[in-house]
Amino acid sequence: MLAVTGDQGAAPQPEHTEHGYDTTKTDNYTQQSLPLTLSFVVLTYNTRDFLRDCLNSVLAECRSLTSGLVSCQVIAVDNASSDGTCDMVQDEFPSVRLIKHSENLGSAKGFNAGLARALPDSDIIVIMNSDIIILPGTIKKMLAFLKEHKEVNGVSCALYNPDMTPQRTRTSITRILPKDKSKPFRAEFPGTGFAMYRAEAFLRVGGYDETYYFYNEDLDWAARAKRLGCIFYFLPDAKVIHIGAGGRRHNVSGILKELYRSNLYFYRCHYPRLAWLAYLILKAEIAIRIRSIQRQMSRLPSNEGLKECEQNIEIYREAGRRMQEEYQKPSTPQIPRFAG
Repeated sequence: MLAVTGDQGAAPQPEHTEHGYDTTKTDNYTQQSLPLTLSFVVLTYNTRDFLRDCLNSVLAECRSLTSGLVSCQVIAVDNASSDGTCDMVQDEFPSVRLIKHSENLGSAKGFNAGLARALPDSDIIVIMNSDIIILPGTIKKMLAFLKEHKEVNGVSCALYNPDMTPQRTRTSITRILPKDKSKPFRAEFPGTGFAMYRAEAFLRVGGYDETYYFYNEDLDWAARAKRLGCIFYFLPDAKVIHIGAGGRRHNVSGILKELYRSNLYFYRCHYPRLAWLAYLILKAEIAIRIRSIQRQMSRLPSNEGLKECEQNIEIYREAGRRMQEEYQKPSTPQIPRFAG
């Protein structure tokens, strides 16, 4: 098991010599002369129980693939969980490579750490959050599509709630109108919730911009990939369960403080002529939310709940300050490049 402590750029130190998880079978790669290496990069933060179910589903899919033709490795990236996540992985999943961070570095840096570990010996990479359960056969279907369509750089799939009702799945960067999702179609936005990519896509586009903390790093990556001509598809017959709000609920204040700044930063990077308008709209939204909380405070029958309201107001004010600073002093993109 390999571990990284502290900054995600630190040199990894091997803890033992276990190297991934050799699988047992897929009929879709029988033409391949050399084993295809499939890597799963799973990001987690205080989602121990979700991660356990997630990893069980990943390893079940690995066992369904063809030994000798497809070799799997699973990499879990932990953003400084305090709920025993790392101990659980080490005790229950010894074949999983574990990267441990000493602080919550956010999604972009977390996924980049996993990519840096996976890319040197991977052909295909699955990017996923820990609140995902892969349904049987999904990986085979995604691999088969990539095998048949050499020009496609990545595929995403349908998301379902735990009760198997469909979730709304974003597949476009800017499109508002819904698309017919009854058959495969070309998509702009594969996302980081659960998607499968050819490794060369990350070599071509680079990693996720580490200027983002939680939201928009996947949208930014998709916009850069689109400019470079990358092709992605949505596969409705490939399915996963998405529990939702896994690690997010443990870091609401930190995410909100960065949300508006990252939204403005995204517009400045990809739609610079609209950055001023985005700033005004976002600024107005913050003001509306603060005013709404203040009205809520005025209706409180007692001091119960007052402190929480005051804290929420301060969170939005801090979000506004960070966004204003971004508007006045734009951030520089922090996009890592990976060696092939």
